[in-house]
Amino acid sequence: MSDQSDFYGSETGHGTGHDERSGSEVLAPEQILCVDCGGTCHLLTRPYLEEDGSQGFRPGDIVAYRCSDCLDRWDIELE
Repeated sequence: MSDQSDFYGSETGHGTGHDERSGSEVLAPEQILCVDCGGTCHLLTRPYLEEDGSQGFRPGDIVAYRCSDCLDRWDIELE
């Protein structure tokens, strides 16, 4: 995760979403750190696709990650 964004998306990870109700963008990084083994978890969930061609995630979306070392799955709710 050293070259990737942290969980809260300090860099663009997988994409950004735009929630029209609140106007907030939500970032989901491509990789996060596995809290069980310290390995790398990779994003499994694909972003939604809007009619205008933009893609991303909305607040409240659940994204899934899988650790490539211990194979644990992590489901994270985006804020």
